[in-house]
Amino acid sequence: MVTQHPPSRHLLVVGGYGVIGTGIVGHGLALPNWRITTVGRSRAPERLLDGRPTPRHVQADLSRLEQASDAFTSLSDVTAMVFTAFVAEGHTTPVAPNVALLANALDALKHVGAPLSRVVLMGGGKSYGAHLGSYKTPAKERDPRIMGPIFYNDQEDTLWQRAARDGFGWTVLRPDGVIGPNFGSPMNMLMGLAAFAAVSKELRVPLRFPGSLGAWQALHQATDADVLAQAAFWALESEAALGEVFNVTNGDNFRWQHLWPDIAAAFDMPAAAPQPMRLMEQMADKGPLWASMVRKYDLRDTPWDRLASWPFVDGWLHIGNDMVQSTTKIRHAGFNGCIDSHDSFVAAIARLRAQKIVP
Repeated sequence: MVTQHPPSRHLLVVGGYGVIGTGIVGHGLALPNWRITTVGRSRAPERLLDGRPTPRHVQADLSRLEQASDAFTSLSDVTAMVFTAFVAEGHTTPVAPNVALLANALDALKHVGAPLSRVVLMGGGKSYGAHLGSYKTPAKERDPRIMGPIFYNDQEDTLWQRAARDGFGWTVLRPDGVIGPNFGSPMNMLMGLAAFAAVSKELRVPLRFPGSLGAWQALHQATDADVLAQAAFWALESEAALGEVFNVTNGDNFRWQHLWPDIAAAFDMPAAAPQPMRLMEQMADKGPLWASMVRKYDLRDTPWDRLASWPFVDGWLHIGNDMVQSTTKIRHAGFNGCIDSHDSFVAAIARLRAQKIVP
């Protein structure tokens, strides 16, 4: 009889069930050489959206080092970490609390004696000022930093300091506009678009682009959650990724004016001319309608206020300048994962409908 030993690589996914973490967990569960544990402030779902059981989860508030250290007692064999967690205050992401989450996770693993060798930190396009308006495009990893406050900068500094002190390797990945399903985290563009389309269809109105006319025509980008998950595991294992920062997008760009008919077709509904509006206002009274749709179409019972963050969706749909990050560096380093952005959106919508998240 052959004794089965658990994989020697133990990955801790911090922030396990946002849109990024959900993709990483789903991808990692299919890899035989990795064991996955997630950690987060909330309880984990029992199953992924595709029905697979979720891995072991540690519920902990990482904002306090003492609590993190206590919660991490059973994680003394963790060898790698992907950090995706963040905290928001209203519609802002404050610097100090987000730096504390990362620092406390690293210090708690050190406290319990975990043999941590690799850390992948998730950043984003805000490193280039995408949230401030027009910025230099294509944005490259070697571009100078923008003026803060921006917690990505401070998290990177903390990561580098801890890595130099404690001897682990690191990689920073900078996706932008991550597209994929997830549980209960409304900061998700896909879920917002899907909810808007579903409500539009239920009200028997065509799908009208609700953003600005500038955004309708500008070059935008996205990062498929599966592509990002592939990049994360590549970074955990590749020598070429050590000590580097990489942009990760789908590898192409799109314009909403060209993508919008495909989104409408994915919902079997007609598209119409853009009608700029603020979804934060237009969708404010749609909770009762959504509740009736959940019953009518036998959907997963996702509360309306957990389905989408309308200020977040509005923010992206009103960006009238080009959003372009170069992915040349990560390609040269050996990662070539990519997907056509039109295909990414359409496939993700099909998954949401098949899994009864939207009708």
